[in-house]
Amino acid sequence: MVTRAEAKIHRVGPRHTLYLAKDLVEDSTFPFRTDEDLVVRIEGDALIVDKDGRSGRRTSKLDEAHSYRDKILTKTLDVLGFSPLTSKAERINQMLSEIHEAEILESRVRHMPKNEHGILLWEDEAFLDMVLSEFFDPGATDNAPKGLFSANPSTFASVNNLLRKDVSSLERAAAIRKIRGWMTEINASNETNLPTRIAVEDYSWFLQNGLAKGLMELEQNIGRRVKENMIILCGYNVSKLNEPKELERLMDFHNYAILDQPFRVYRRGGPAKLL
Repeated sequence: MVTRAEAKIHRVGPRHTLYLAKDLVEDSTFPFRTDEDLVVRIEGDALIVDKDGRSGRRTSKLDEAHSYRDKILTKTLDVLGFSPLTSKAERINQMLSEIHEAEILESRVRHMPKNEHGILLWEDEAFLDMVLSEFFDPGATDNAPKGLFSANPSTFASVNNLLRKDVSSLERAAAIRKIRGWMTEINASNETNLPTRIAVEDYSWFLQNGLAKGLMELEQNIGRRVKENMIILCGYNVSKLNEPKELERLMDFHNYAILDQPFRVYRRGGPAKLL
């Protein structure tokens, strides 16, 4: 029985991965399954890993019975000297997935081409934070100005932060003018050859608060390609977008698209579609 093993934290792109020893993971008492949702928390100088229960479904007696049966079966196989034949493939798949993610973040987000008007379609806030961290990475932005429109104060260093509360009380036209003026002002301060980077966490708030027309006008006015020396990344929480036609129209204002699930980046190709 292996219930203790040395571990090491590795950096993969912007993420940190904790690799666990093969013997520990394959031990019959190991409580987690591959790809299972987990919660990690800090307690003093200890890192605690628990089952997430993200589905919100209570564990039934049948679930508990199956879990107990599975533990007995795997423990028996272990005692008899059986070893899982898929563990190597699973580890390879996991490594390939992490390499794929790191490459996309490096080449498609951190080094997003100049003048792109991108749309970021996300559901997981951790994914949003990861993409924005890469987008504003100092190694790519250097001294070029950066701006973030967000609901809460930004934690990113040297980022000009416009908060939602600063526009939420304004009339539609005034709110849109303020956002566009904010972008223009940040870009006017750019004294480098690198593009100004502007990101919006979640524009879907506008759609839910009677500002859809103004938002559409703003996105259309920017154009599929940004005319100024800028990169603009517009975030939308897709769980709040219920109208397929509305989502299609929003996406059509952009030349670049980043998806949460699956994590992929798309760039427009072929003739432009007339609105």
